[in-house]
Amino acid sequence: MATNSQNMGLTLTGLGKRHNLKALGGRARVTGLTEDSRLVRPGDIFAAIQGLGHNGRDYIESAKQNGAAAILLETPDLAVGPRLLYDNPAGFRQLVNRVAREIYDYPDQKLDLIGVTGTNGKSTICYLLDEILTLHDFKMGIIGTINYRWPGEVRPAPNTTPEGALLSQTLADMVKAQCQKAVMEVSSHALELGRLEGVKFGWALFTNLTQDHLDFHGDLENYYQAKKKLFVDHLKRDQKVRGAVGTDDPYGLRLQKELGPRVFAFGLNGEPEVKGSNLVCSIKGLSLKITSPFGIWEQKSPLIGSFNALNILGAATIAGLLTVPARVISEALFHARGAPGRLEVVPSLDDTLVLVDYAHTPGALETVLKSLRELKPERVITVFGCGGDRDRLKRPLMGEAAGRLSDIVILTSDNPRTEDPLDIINEAKIGLERIEVPKISKDDINNRQNGYLVEVDRREAIFLAASILKKGDILLIAGKGHEDYQIINRDKWPFDDRVVARQALREASQNRLS
Repeated sequence: MATNSQNMGLTLTGLGKRHNLKALGGRARVTGLTEDSRLVRPGDIFAAIQGLGHNGRDYIESAKQNGAAAILLETPDLAVGPRLLYDNPAGFRQLVNRVAREIYDYPDQKLDLIGVTGTNGKSTICYLLDEILTLHDFKMGIIGTINYRWPGEVRPAPNTTPEGALLSQTLADMVKAQCQKAVMEVSSHALELGRLEGVKFGWALFTNLTQDHLDFHGDLENYYQAKKKLFVDHLKRDQKVRGAVGTDDPYGLRLQKELGPRVFAFGLNGEPEVKGSNLVCSIKGLSLKITSPFGIWEQKSPLIGSFNALNILGAATIAGLLTVPARVISEALFHARGAPGRLEVVPSLDDTLVLVDYAHTPGALETVLKSLRELKPERVITVFGCGGDRDRLKRPLMGEAAGRLSDIVILTSDNPRTEDPLDIINEAKIGLERIEVPKISKDDINNRQNGYLVEVDRREAIFLAASILKKGDILLIAGKGHEDYQIINRDKWPFDDRVVARQALREASQNRLS
């Protein structure tokens, strides 16, 4: 960071928690740093970052009105008052992270950080680890897609992995709350954009890699290399085994071979260090035998679906590396129900199973539906859509996965954002038509055993699905999971699949009784 006050107008001085800015015409105490002008408090530095969908420079005036002590800029601007400048825009995010870590007194070094990356399963594994480590008397924090939380505090999650300033602030608040460990979902965006500059994790886990975010990464190879950075650039280096890799996934197997003895493999196949066998799945949960360097035991879990066996094995591997006894791991996993909105059961009648899940990629949707097929239902009915302003290449692939593994598919909206919902649906339909799934009408849906139809209104789609449920059916409402909103244009509207599903099931039950 440049610090020549004559050229740059402002100098950051001091170390530790208290900082001063030598500003034009005076001094101001620096109390924090943020990239969100709405969160600026008097004494904060506002970092005007160029984001994926916004430019921080557009919010400088708002930040100044809220009391910003200075504006952190990547290029000169004489019109801006007290300012810090950086002469290498390509490394601006890294600079923001370094300044934030210093201002908040390097909180990442005061916590034992566990990073979980991969396309699917991150949230569930984080929640399982939280259960295990809390039972083992560690005070825990979680940062991820659902929220940022620790004992006594729950905050909304603007990103799966927060920008550097918010990350340091959040970790600092965990330190103040006397947390000892924090488990964090680490996104490929965060790794590629440098949000974790300087941060080292004590432990890291890779779940799997399937198609997602190619609008950002371009191809799967770039996506894989971004995920790999967690282990190569951000994992502590010593003689300990500090990583866990799911080797049932081909990219996980590749990563394990590339990293060698630095990681333990886990899986149901081959000869991983932590292996699951004798897997039994039912609508009540699953059971499996776990064989590991930490012990051998029979594990029961309320989680549904064979893919959750891998999440259990991943959590058990990290817990074992942390020297948690097998009996504690087993007890915690016996009770743990995973993350909200991840194959979350919505109570229903008439011997049906209704589930809400976050699956919003081709791989996740296929994995979930295969697991539901293993339960041998009468029919699988799937309600799903594809997000707007996101990877368009995955839409027909999601349609194909739903068509191959469902009996009835109801295509609907899922956060269309600035796109026309029908345009999104038409791209998903390509996959259904590719495998010749017949189109059916609402009037005919009760007389057909297979096919798909379109209902743009997501609420109506869920009510329609509930109305046709019969004994032995499974209804999967996919894509939004824990989300309690629908994004239309740039506005968020209240909408929770779980709430709507409960309403739809009540109405369907009343109609059957009348």
